[in-house]
Amino acid sequence: MNKGFTLLELAIVLVIIGILMGAVLRGKELIKSAKEKNFFSKLQMVASAQLTYLERMGRYAGDTSDPPDGIIDDNDKAWDELEKQQLVQDNDKRHIFNGEFSFEGGASPYQNYNRIVATRVPAWVAQSIDQKIDDGNAQKGNVRWQGGNYDSVSDVNNANTLYWWFDR
Repeated sequence: MNKGFTLLELAIVLVIIGILMGAVLRGKELIKSAKEKNFFSKLQMVASAQLTYLERMGRYAGDTSDPPDGIIDDNDKAWDELEKQQLVQDNDKRHIFNGEFSFEGGASPYQNYNRIVATRVPAWVAQSIDQKIDDGNAQKGNVRWQGGNYDSVSDVNNANTLYWWFDR
């Protein structure tokens, strides 16, 4: 009597391994997609908080000029004022990729507008956000990010800084 596996048994094992590999890869795609959606949602929420503050108070949170000039010039004060109005919580400064959101105003190339800066954003996320909000070009438009255009990035998981002029 021969001891060993038949071709049918080996084929069944290979099919099972293939199904498991497919499930694992699909699971990774779902996780990646969920992280991107979480980041984008939080980015929009931070911008909405500033616009809601503008509507309520007649100026942006963090605009310390007297009279207000429409430019956010104090990031820490901006977060404090947004928290006091219960528009954000302290942990809203951080995002899913272990980076932070901050506010800047009067920054080049749009001196009369404000932007949200997000640190440690993977290139694949920055590209996706740029396509959703703007023109998909990392160097032009209202959404920009460091690292060149997506096609020229050597590692799409590298952390970049994303800039969004949200009030333009």
